[in-house]
Amino acid sequence: MLPIERQQRIIDELNINGRVIVAELVTLCQVSQETIRRDLTQLEKRGLLQRSHGGAVLSRKQAATAAGNTRAVNEYELAFRQRMNEQVEAKMVIAKRALDFISPGDCLLLDSSTTCWYLARQLPDIELTVLTNSLRIVQTLAPRGSIRTICLGGEYSDRYEAFHGIVAEQPLREFQINKIFFSCSSLGNDGYLREGNENNAHLKQQMLLAAERKHLLMDGSKFLRPSFARICHYRDVDFLITDQLTDKELEQELAWNGVNIIDCSQRNNAMQLIKN
Repeated sequence: MLPIERQQRIIDELNINGRVIVAELVTLCQVSQETIRRDLTQLEKRGLLQRSHGGAVLSRKQAATAAGNTRAVNEYELAFRQRMNEQVEAKMVIAKRALDFISPGDCLLLDSSTTCWYLARQLPDIELTVLTNSLRIVQTLAPRGSIRTICLGGEYSDRYEAFHGIVAEQPLREFQINKIFFSCSSLGNDGYLREGNENNAHLKQQMLLAAERKHLLMDGSKFLRPSFARICHYRDVDFLITDQLTDKELEQELAWNGVNIIDCSQRNNAMQLIKN
């Protein structure tokens, strides 16, 4: 990696996380600590960051610029209509596996992710209460006679086809929700689940606080990717349901931190062996 590429990577990490740590940059860029420290010094001279103990943070000027450009950055996140056509097979497999964790009488909370929309489409018409901020999910469940559907109101976003804001958060305090199913934009190197939009991230934080059992539905393309706004650490999740988890080190870390991993690919491989 050329110095200019490495330094741009450092700036990208700063813009995403607000700070960088030398030890993490060494691993990320595969260079020595001395090289990273020289990069940080050069970037500080250019006014792009401010050195701190063991790393660096955005300079005041850059932080102000980043804050002012937040709305522009978020415009790059794909709309619901686009995301619903990505990783379709993986999302359907994950949604089908998630059905094993749903029982009659449950009070479920579904976020506005496309994966949860695939889950809603596969829900059987049994006695359930479903709370959601997703207009698509409300429309999907409307014909189900046995499912009581409650829409969390608030400010509507046509991009996400969902509601958010304080009004959407208030009803969460009124219900005893025993299970939440949710997704996110990414699971980063720092162990945090993130969203591409700060409003969505904040609402998901409140959703997680309101639910007893937390089920993360995430396809393999989202692992160890950067994204914008922090939701929570993976330690806060009870179950991870995914179509594939190829990073054995991450898998071990998740297990050590009490996350129950449901890898659909392992189940499919086992079924294939039985058939053969």
